[in-house]
Amino acid sequence: MKIGCHVSVAGGIQKAFERASILQCEAIQIFTQNQRQWKSIAYDPNTVQEYQIKRKHYHFGETPVIAHASYLINLCAQEREKLEKSRRAFLEELKRCDVLGIDGLVIHPGAHGGKGSDWGIGVIAESINRALASYDAQVKILLETTAGQGTGIGSRFEHLQQIIERSGQQSKLGVCVDTCHIFAAGYDIRSAAGWEKTLKKMEDTFRIETIEAFHLNDSKKELNSFRDRHAPVGEGFIGLESFSLLMRMNQFKETPGILEVPGGDTVFMKNIELLKSMRGKS
Repeated sequence: MKIGCHVSVAGGIQKAFERASILQCEAIQIFTQNQRQWKSIAYDPNTVQEYQIKRKHYHFGETPVIAHASYLINLCAQEREKLEKSRRAFLEELKRCDVLGIDGLVIHPGAHGGKGSDWGIGVIAESINRALASYDAQVKILLETTAGQGTGIGSRFEHLQQIIERSGQQSKLGVCVDTCHIFAAGYDIRSAAGWEKTLKKMEDTFRIETIEAFHLNDSKKELNSFRDRHAPVGEGFIGLESFSLLMRMNQFKETPGILEVPGGDTVFMKNIELLKSMRGKS
């Protein structure tokens, strides 16, 4: 697995690569703009050029770079105004990713607000189709597994497969598996037997090849907590063995693995080094 972390773009998106270099990332995740505001930005040609120059300068030209969509976006919002704002923001995310040459855009599928998963899945599929009908995005859209909080969709692998099937956009959609989220949602990945069972479920649902990224987070909460609370690797209820097993899975050796753990760059660097060391263990 190609190990990296979510990198700050404070001071300009082009600064991400210097930070990633210091952290010794092999994969990178960024926000393309402030993730907690609706106002959309568009990058001018000079900024894009500087971004590409810095990417090459720090030797990240062949490194997987993915973006995480705004947390505000809900592609199955009940409120019409919120749904339309979400759809516009999603479309703008796709355009920014293509301008920057981003490989994948990770997005939380959405929360149905009490109308039921089937209704929500249908609206999410429609939202994706609307965006792709108006803009032929090159970036891969990666539906993220979720922890099962509230009315969020994506805590079951079947949710993601149904979105892919109902949208008919198999070539445009993939999956990002968050280890904390799937554990919180009830997939026990603490042991080899647990991973075997979980991988079998993935394969039976949407095929392993559909997984195009991982978020590598331990969990502050127990199995079946349905709570999204990240912890540094080995400091939560999932534990070191699980990550050691994952790091040695051949089917994911080229897959980006992104840390989103609390503690800042010091913890990121420690966890990146730890996960890299696990790849060599037999």
